Amino acid sequence: MNKNFSIVWGRRQIKHEQLSWYLSSAIKQLKGMGIKACDHVVICDENSVESVILLLALWQIKALAAFVNGHWPDKTIASYAAKINAKHVFRAADVKRAVCFDARQPIDPKSYLDLDLEQKVTIIATSGSSGESKAAVHTWGNHYHSALGSNAIIPLTDSDRWLLSLPLYHVSGIAVVSRCLLSGAAMVIPTGEDLAASIDSSRVTHVSLVSTQLHRLLADEKNYALLRSLKCILLGGSAIPRTIIDQSSKLGLNVYLSYGLTEMSSQVATGRVTQKDSACVKVLPYRQLCISPEGEILVKGEVLFKGYVAGDKIYLPLKHEGWFATGDKGRLDSQGCLTVMGRCDNMFISGGENIQPEEIERVLLGIPGIAQAVVVPKEDREFGARPIAFIKCEGKDLSQEHLRQCLEKELPRFKIPTAFYPWPQDLISRGIKFSRREFLKDLPQRSF
Repeated sequence: MNKNFSIVWGRRQIKHEQLSWYLSSAIKQLKGMGIKACDHVVICDENSVESVILLLALWQIKALAAFVNGHWPDKTIASYAAKINAKHVFRAADVKRAVCFDARQPIDPKSYLDLDLEQKVTIIATSGSSGESKAAVHTWGNHYHSALGSNAIIPLTDSDRWLLSLPLYHVSGIAVVSRCLLSGAAMVIPTGEDLAASIDSSRVTHVSLVSTQLHRLLADEKNYALLRSLKCILLGGSAIPRTIIDQSSKLGLNVYLSYGLTEMSSQVATGRVTQKDSACVKVLPYRQLCISPEGEILVKGEVLFKGYVAGDKIYLPLKHEGWFATGDKGRLDSQGCLTVMGRCDNMFISGGENIQPEEIERVLLGIPGIAQAVVVPKEDREFGARPIAFIKCEGKDLSQEHLRQCLEKELPRFKIPTAFYPWPQDLISRGIKFSRREFLKDLPQRSF
């Protein structure tokens, strides 16, 4: 690990010597709680300096950190802990109790975060489309090679600062930690300020965002100069609106589009947006990718996870020659640029025609005034299923007639949703991804 690594939050910065003290204290506390090597520890906390130190302390004693979404119900957390055979569950108060900032006994510098590449370090809950999360196990080698491949296209040095703007329960959050540990960059933890304020006050150089976060920053012209100052805006997640890509290109922002998944330790393919085109998203080092005859994206490489954990067993479902099936449809062009079409299991048939919801969503997100859009199938006696859309508008709602007119310019009639509903106000999912199943649980009585 690069000993220039530091943690920044607010006006404070924890450098190597102090971090060694705090890790030493946390390790002593964890051992006193009975935590030992190979234990699975569930952590239910927001991003904080304490949660990062706890993560590193668990790695130091060879335990596995399993962060979960703090908005999960208690029953769900308990069920997940039982599923992965975790004997310890840390809430926010437990995290703060385990990390003491008064310690003065450093760790032996020879062993300080000297991790073996084969050491299992994390269990990350997937956002499985089936509605039930799987628990993906990663080694330090998975995260290490993920960071190496990322640094090949996105330079990161010990003079840079990467904002931890995504949760640690998501693989993208862990990836920020790994990249900073490897390069010696400072990792900045937001302190309750809005995103723009955190970037500005902490002199951030790199950020990882989902499209909604960047959309909000671009909505205020006061943020343009701040966004131009960033060396990297790594954009991932679900469908990215064409309007965001075009606006970023016109402003000359250093935006990188990325395709990744939990099972591949975050990024698989990444490309920079230019003023000439949106981005050529190419496979990074330490990854391999091919397209199956059925059009599914298959992956493997040093970043491929070790498998899903269930109790005391780990299973790794692989296809012929060690390929992992992502469940995503895609295509590669002659230049090796990847286009992701959508989830294989999202496709449905309407009147004999195949419909990929993500295609409709991309067109919807290109309509001015639409911030978010999700398309799902609704049962239909005549056609089997028909597409309906949930729309989150900025400002006043858009009429169904206007939406249909916009869609008819780019889509055949059978792909145009039969109804448009307002975005659910009480949507349960609060992560960086939404479950499509949630949109059909309580279908509104009225559309736009």
